[in-house]
Amino acid sequence: MRFELSFKSGKPVYLQVVDQVKAAVASGAAKPGDPLPSIRPLAEELRLNRNTVAKAYTELESQGVIETEAGRGC
Repeated sequence: MRFELSFKSGKPVYLQVVDQVKAAVASGAAKPGDPLPSIRPLAEELRLNRNTVAKAYTELESQGVIETEAGRGC
């Protein structure tokens, strides 16, 4: 999954990640069971704080878009 973030849009970055994951699921680009990137490598790739990515994943989980399994990821 490829993320494109805009730091000038005025929309919080974590919500941009949430929206892009939801769009990938809705379009079928991400299928049930497909793993999301781990928090730390994704944060490094996007040059974000790990807490920002964790906040996005927490939001996705609270909305029922993803589920987190201990030791297996999201």
